[in-house]
Amino acid sequence: LLKASPCAASSRDCPRDPHLVAVMASLRSVATAVVAGSLVGGAGGQSVVGTVVDQCPGSLNLAGYGNVSLVATQWNMPDFPAGPVQALGGSVLPNMWGRAYFADSCTAGQYDNTQYLALKLLGKKLTYTTELSQGGCGCNAAMYLVSMRQCADVSQCSDHYCDANSVCDVRCVEIDIQEANRYAWHSTLHTAEDGVGVSAGYGGGAVGISAEDYGPGGRCVDTSRPFQVSVAFPVNATGWLSGMEVTLSQVGTPCTAGVLLGSYSEDPEFEVLTRALAEGMTPVMSYWKSTDMLWLDGRGPNGDGPCEEDTALCGAAPQFYNFRVDDL
Repeated sequence: LLKASPCAASSRDCPRDPHLVAVMASLRSVATAVVAGSLVGGAGGQSVVGTVVDQCPGSLNLAGYGNVSLVATQWNMPDFPAGPVQALGGSVLPNMWGRAYFADSCTAGQYDNTQYLALKLLGKKLTYTTELSQGGCGCNAAMYLVSMRQCADVSQCSDHYCDANSVCDVRCVEIDIQEANRYAWHSTLHTAEDGVGVSAGYGGGAVGISAEDYGPGGRCVDTSRPFQVSVAFPVNATGWLSGMEVTLSQVGTPCTAGVLLGSYSEDPEFEVLTRALAEGMTPVMSYWKSTDMLWLDGRGPNGDGPCEEDTALCGAAPQFYNFRVDDL
């Protein structure tokens, strides 16, 4: 049988990725040193007072669906304020530590999980354009899906945010379409209980994309320029998910790069991910950094990854735009 709920509230007892725990601990330490005392309010309830983030920065057109609102979080993690997110001319620009969600509507001063978009992507394809040329080693421009619409738990970030690594102390199914910078790319599937997941791409030991095909001056994707991302969720003869197909393309190049995730030991029949995609998942865009992100962009066990160290020099915000949903 399928799992009944994608939102696991009692997350403190769930296993965590030890590496991510270490990263989060270092981020909390930075936050304490940099922003302690600079803001009023806390992350204990839904209404957050005194932060500088515009909760409702604007809206955009999702072709094949319609107009969607952006909802920006006030808290990147518990007690760690988020950065602002801009919506300019149909583009989403999450500044450093910013995170925003697609929604059917946005009500300033209130976070309501029933307003978040439940985009049903089973048997469909989502495409968008991204620009991440300023993101160096240690920077992470992310576009992903989580089961926020179904998550009634307000979370320790006061906005019902959930993911597979319990960043805000609530777990749920997470599908990482893009975790990337100008040197590295990962696409990852997670059940709610699996913070590590199964990944493919380039950097940190991931396989599926080569250094020649992706990066500054790349043969297929030159990350000094915008490029298109297409993610498909095909189904088999019985209507179940058969995998995730991610294709990266760019005008003027002779080839595409991409990955296929067609098996996952934690969800061998794709029962959990089929249910999550059928019920609808919320698109999320974020931007964050760490000097300990070699799991994404490091040399990896074979020594062929792009980054020797994570300098976390991240420059201007990445951009996400030209969103479209199509049937397969």
